[in-house]
Amino acid sequence: MPEPTSLTFELLPDTIRQSSAIGAEIQLPPGMPIVSPEELNDADKATLRKALFENQVVVIRNQKGIDPTAIPKLAKVFDPNATDIHSAGEKAVSNPKNILSAYKAGRIPRAQQVGIIGSGKFQDYEGIKELEVVHLDHTLFHEEPLSQDSLDQGYTRPYRWHMDTPFYERLPGEVTILHSIRIPKMSDQKIKFPGGEEKEIAAGATAFFSGARAFELLSPEEQEFALNTTVTYAPQAYEYIRQCKASEDGLTIPTFGREVPIENLSEWEWNKVAEHPMVWRNPLNPERPFLQVHGCCVYKLTTHNPQTGEISIMDDVEQVRKVVYAMQRKIYAAKNIYAHRWEEGDLVIFHNRGVMHSITGQLSQHKDDEDKRRLLWQCTMTSTTPPKPFREYEGVNDTGYSKA
Repeated sequence: MPEPTSLTFELLPDTIRQSSAIGAEIQLPPGMPIVSPEELNDADKATLRKALFENQVVVIRNQKGIDPTAIPKLAKVFDPNATDIHSAGEKAVSNPKNILSAYKAGRIPRAQQVGIIGSGKFQDYEGIKELEVVHLDHTLFHEEPLSQDSLDQGYTRPYRWHMDTPFYERLPGEVTILHSIRIPKMSDQKIKFPGGEEKEIAAGATAFFSGARAFELLSPEEQEFALNTTVTYAPQAYEYIRQCKASEDGLTIPTFGREVPIENLSEWEWNKVAEHPMVWRNPLNPERPFLQVHGCCVYKLTTHNPQTGEISIMDDVEQVRKVVYAMQRKIYAAKNIYAHRWEEGDLVIFHNRGVMHSITGQLSQHKDDEDKRRLLWQCTMTSTTPPKPFREYEGVNDTGYSKA
């Protein structure tokens, strides 16, 4: 008989999940107000894994006071192969050549795997004398941002859909864990979608869409193409696109020509450049395919013809982006997006290899307002095992790095 579990979960209401296939809430065992990885038994851990890998995003409420050192231990419940190194590296990104430095993310000194993100200035926080974190919004990265009139009416957009990984030298972690310390006291904001539909979200909501749902929305021909294709990402991907601007949905870069020439990038080697299958396998549901592609950072597509064994390569970056965007744009509808409405103390665990996520909200102009500051912890650790291709075939690259 399996060991009984006292940890349980419930799906979020249909009014919240809609067609996203995302979202569940965890109820911890009685007598465990703050999650303690060491005290979870094997059955509890199995239930926790089931909740996440079936629903891609789970929330544990009322976790104020959790020790930051417990969060990396919790991440290893889902990925025993995770390292103790943050996906962005051992130190916070500060190189101005890398657009990720714009966040000014900090690190908790006693838990270096845990970053600090948000909006505003903080004094003497977690052993850091002076901390300033920046909330990036779409006006800084979109080709045609919303007008001031639309911003004044409360509209916003996703900044950039992504997985937590640098696409160079380190493999994407299985999970990311976010913990809300402070949330801005602000009115809700709105996202307008291409068909005119609108979605009301909390200011500073973290938005997600499921790779499984994205795959379901493809035509049979697109699914077959995706199942047989490997994606090579740009060398030093975030440095490569640092001068580029995104589409209004944050899914792609519509205008080619601003990329940093690869000969001008920081030192790099092909065998450290990320190369992943276009469709990934779920650890607990091997029959459920996940379309997982970062549309802004793609560089090359390598496709295998299962009938002939022929390999075709698409290495025109502009065309590569168009092909990927034609597939991913189908997911961008209000009913397919889960936008987490943060409460202070929330601990949100998301399947970094099963969803794409994005910052939303217009918070930066309020960074000096005491009640409108935002502060979250973020733990995402690089894994030692690469994403698994959903379809196995001779010659498929499953190393996680380019063979170019």
